[in-house]
Order: sequence, then structure tokens, then C-alpha cells
Amino acid sequence: MLTILQPSVSGKVEDEMNSQSAIPRPGRRLDAIWREPKIPVGLCLAVWCLAGAAHPAFSQSGQPADATQVSLPAFEVASVKPVPAQPGFRQPGVRKCENGRLTMHNVSFMDIVSWAFDMHPWTVVVPSWAEEAPGQPLYDIDAEADGPVPQAQVKLMLQRLLGERFQFAAHHEMREGVHLVLRVAKGGPKLKEAAAVEPGTPPVKNDAANSRIICKGATLEELLFRLNVTGIGAKVYDQTGLTGRYDFTLDYGKYIEDSDPAHRLNALQQARLDAMRELGLQVVEARMPVDTLVVDHVEKIPAEN
Repeated sequence: MLTILQPSVSGKVEDEMNSQSAIPRPGRRLDAIWREPKIPVGLCLAVWCLAGAAHPAFSQSGQPADATQVSLPAFEVASVKPVPAQPGFRQPGVRKCENGRLTMHNVSFMDIVSWAFDMHPWTVVVPSWAEEAPGQPLYDIDAEADGPVPQAQVKLMLQRLLGERFQFAAHHEMREGVHLVLRVAKGGPKLKEAAAVEPGTPPVKNDAANSRIICKGATLEELLFRLNVTGIGAKVYDQTGLTGRYDFTLDYGKYIEDSDPAHRLNALQQARLDAMRELGLQVVEARMPVDTLVVDHVEKIPAEN
């Protein structure tokens, strides 16, 4: 049986620290992050309610074990296999989703769940054995639909596969946590309204060679998306209230502090956020209720294919 839950929001937003301490320290994990929905709520907030922990909730043929009709689609064929544990920190996992076929190699349980439910890892609570750490269990998944389907549907199929093979059960709840937000600094924004932009011009261009990000007709959401993709250490959310399109350059080169190669990425992350002040913006930490996926039950060893 599939149950859809709607999380409730409560609590007030309050600043925790100023922008000087906005970047989490290396190794620090935020308790939770506010997530803007990316797919319909009814799909994101699916919770597997299993009849028993010893038996799969659904067969791969698509027929529920208890004959209850289920709305989640199923793969035509699917293989899930554990891979030998790796000493030290593992090599990055590989994921490919194309034409209804999903291949995941050397991935952690966190990798699987966060992709299937469109969540950030720091918004997922897993058992201790599944946390990102040396020697954690890893898996290979090779699954295929009965024809080409959109990626969003493949994710739903993977959610169902988790229930079948891992006896996965989880729920969404609102938890208060600290996260990074972008706000207008004292003195107001220093952004120029966008001029006419030639069709095909990317709104946000990363000019890493010159330590800058060039924005032409970009929204702040598009800028933050680029920063989140290139790695900030934690997702930054827009609370500026500015919805227009702007022309500006985030020139962060002069903010990069000298550091050894091991801490170079941290220095780049901090520099990008520090450069926001030139635009009349600032990144601060704030506490607010966040949407969190809490795993209630999961088997470490998947059921046989």
C-alpha cells in the first residue's frame, strides 16, 4: 500500500550567524536543509508501508504481494547486487539514465535514495551503517523499463525497486535545521536590470579561468543553481525577494585566500560567497523547519534478483 503524507510547517525563521561563518566547516553536516519541490508533491512524499519485513512488498512483475494496486510504475527487468566493500574512501559512483534504462555502479545506499526521491543527502536520515563513511556497503543496479520513459518516471520505478529489494520504508517530516540563505544586505541590492540578450545566450556562465561567474539576463535562482552545482558545501536558498533578471559579474578572484591544495575547494567556495557583498547581497545561516526524508527500515542485503 502506498501512503502520501503532507508535512506541516511550523516555527519561525531566525538568523544564526552572520555571513562570515556561513560556510560549514570541512566535515560538518547540516542537520537538515529546506528543499524546494522539484516534482509533484504526491510523488515526492511517497512512503512505503510494508506488510512484513521478511517479504518484498511488490513483485517485479508489477503485481503487489498483497494484491493491492500500487500507483508506482515498475521496471521490466532489474538487477540489484552488493559490491565488495572498499578500504578507505571509495571512488565516485557512476550513474547513467537514458531511454528508460538506469545503470548505477559502485553507489551507496545514500546515493540511491537521494536520487530516487530527488533529495539532497543532508536532508535524508539513514541508519548508521548507510551513512557516508569508509567501508560502507555499495551496490550495482541495472534496470530497464519496457520502453523509453522520462527520467522522472525512472525515479519512481527506483522508489518501487527500493521497496521490493531492500524492504525500504520511510516517511517525510519537518525538522528544524540550519541552512544557508541569500538575503539583501544593508544598503540594498546593487544589481543592473538586464538588457536585451541574444537568443541562445546562457544566463549564467562559469569563467573559472578568470575566477568569475558572468550573468546575462539571469535570475538569482539561476545563479544559486550554478553555485550549488559547482559545489558550495551546502545548498544556498534565495530569500532576497528579488525576482527580476539582471546583468552582473560575480568576480571572486580577489577573495580567494592562499591555501594548500587540500583546502583549495573550500577557499573557492568561501570566495564566491564573499563576493556576493559587492552585489549588495549576503549569505547567512538561518534556522527553519525543513523537509526531511527519514528512513524507518531498510535491509542491508537486497533480495535476490
